[in-house]
Amino acid sequence: MNRKMDVLPQLGLRLLGVTVFTQAGIVVTGALVRLTGSGLGCPTWPRCTADSYTPEISQIEGFHKWIEFGNRLLTFVVAIAAIASLVYVIRQKFKGLNIPGRFVFLAAIPFLGTIAQAILGGVTVLMKLNPYTVTAHFLLSILIIAIAAQNRVISQLPYAIAIPKVQALLAKLLVATGFVVIVLGVITTGSGPHAGDDVAVRFTLDISNMVRLHADAVWFFTGLLIANLILARSKALLKIVAVVVLQIIVGYAQWFSDLPWALVAIHVALAVTLWVFLVKYQKGINRSHHESQ
Repeated sequence: MNRKMDVLPQLGLRLLGVTVFTQAGIVVTGALVRLTGSGLGCPTWPRCTADSYTPEISQIEGFHKWIEFGNRLLTFVVAIAAIASLVYVIRQKFKGLNIPGRFVFLAAIPFLGTIAQAILGGVTVLMKLNPYTVTAHFLLSILIIAIAAQNRVISQLPYAIAIPKVQALLAKLLVATGFVVIVLGVITTGSGPHAGDDVAVRFTLDISNMVRLHADAVWFFTGLLIANLILARSKALLKIVAVVVLQIIVGYAQWFSDLPWALVAIHVALAVTLWVFLVKYQKGINRSHHESQ
């Protein structure tokens, strides 16, 4: 057994957990901006209009401006959570807790990533919701969430133990395939009716073909999930199974009901939840007491 760092006190664990929650939450609210056609509710950046940082009554964007502006304000909440957890980690290190410099760097990534996201979000608006920048904006959040989630696991379970290589490989394949499913899902959405605004360009891909490809990846992921269940009896895996079942139901329901934005929003929220569970499972599988996650 290899002890790499001390376990953080409960306050630190809560702060890191809040960081995961806020990073995941703003992905869902960002999806709502896109799904309600509010992506250009504030048609410029960093201001909302050419003359104001806040929405103006005279704007032709109507209620869309408030949805987009509200999501921009949430960036500050996400940044505060990331700063609070980083400051706490640094303070504990200076107090003498065994916290490697590498973990401090990882704890800084959610904050640095939030800054990068704000800039990339601005570029996305200035490029009138170009599907490539929209996709990059979403996937950057997915990477930040992964790091925030693994930080939460490491801070509570710093003891690494050996596990069978096949089990470790299957866990990594599950996470990698989950990421591919998310990428395909983002591209599928970018090929469909929910591009964020009526004037926004979409991917020039046939949505029917993208949906089939996305579904095929989901079923391959489900096969890997079953293989993981056979090798590892973990509560974390049962959570993943529950979310996957819901995702499959919602996924088919939204397709056969012509992609109503509310169902698509639920699908995105479940995808982000599943991603957090996947990262926590893969990171915790080779650590002591991983059943407690």
